[in-house]
Amino acid sequence: MALQPESRKEKPLLSLARADEAVGVVALLAIVGSILWGVVSRYVFPQPAAWTYEIAVIAFAYLVFFGAVAGVRLGTHAAIDGLVAALPDGWQKAIVWFNYLLLAAFFLAMALLFAWQAWTARNVHTIALDLSRGLIYAPLAVASLGMLAQHLAVMRPWAPKPLQHADSLI
Repeated sequence: MALQPESRKEKPLLSLARADEAVGVVALLAIVGSILWGVVSRYVFPQPAAWTYEIAVIAFAYLVFFGAVAGVRLGTHAAIDGLVAALPDGWQKAIVWFNYLLLAAFFLAMALLFAWQAWTARNVHTIALDLSRGLIYAPLAVASLGMLAQHLAVMRPWAPKPLQHADSLI
């Protein structure tokens, strides 16, 4: 196994650099815990817990969006570039720049739309937990801004593409 350079060393999960992954871990634990409690309460107690579904759905949204932030940061999204690789260098550079700008605009639009949704739904509450829908949508806006920030930091079309490590699956 090859030694990794200092720059590729993983930071602890509870660091600001990996906060997206920490949110994902907490969300996954909330999903598993709430579903487990929902099943237990349904079969053990006379009245099942009504709030478990809401927790699982909200936590799943957080898991997906904050996991996407980590995916953008780590570059683990799917890319099929066989057709682009067959094009001349000038076209390849143009497509890379177009992709860069398009994704930046998409992440910004998602952040703005989730922020707008959080603001307009702030007085609408969930049924079981009586949570403001603004509390549900606002973290999705934050995650979208995180995707934008990671995209702008990692995906730099003006810089040469780093070589992949032979022992990496990514």
